[in-house]
Amino acid sequence: MHNSPYTNQNCETIRHEDNFHLMKMLLPVHLYQGVCYQTTLTNHPVVQIKVSQAFKYTTEIELKYIFKFGMSEKLIMRSYEDAQVAEIVYCTDFQQFIRLLGPRVCPKVHLKTRSNLNVFLHKLLNFLLKSGYNHNHWFLLSSK
Repeated sequence: MHNSPYTNQNCETIRHEDNFHLMKMLLPVHLYQGVCYQTTLTNHPVVQIKVSQAFKYTTEIELKYIFKFGMSEKLIMRSYEDAQVAEIVYCTDFQQFIRLLGPRVCPKVHLKTRSNLNVFLHKLLNFLLKSGYNHNHWFLLSSK
């Protein structure tokens, strides 16, 4: 993991392709629509994902932490198999609102928001991988 070309300790250069490959290293190999998966690492917070949409080339995944006192907000990620890129669709109500407004929002705001979200995704994926999470530590929690 430490010698991976996709990780960068300072997150100085981030490409959408990096996030795609980091997601592949982190998530289960096979993802099915409507299925929930949960991590199995002991002494680590539980990470739960649900495949909300799965098409031939596009997969949308909800990710959240499960704590003893509750759960985090869900983060919505999308990966594009054909282009081999991944991005956060949104992770807050504000970002969801900006996305829903579409062309009524200044293009610079869209660009800045998407850029910030991709930097955040890169840092989150790096953190999870460096903390020991990977594609081998998931179990099927529930399906449809």
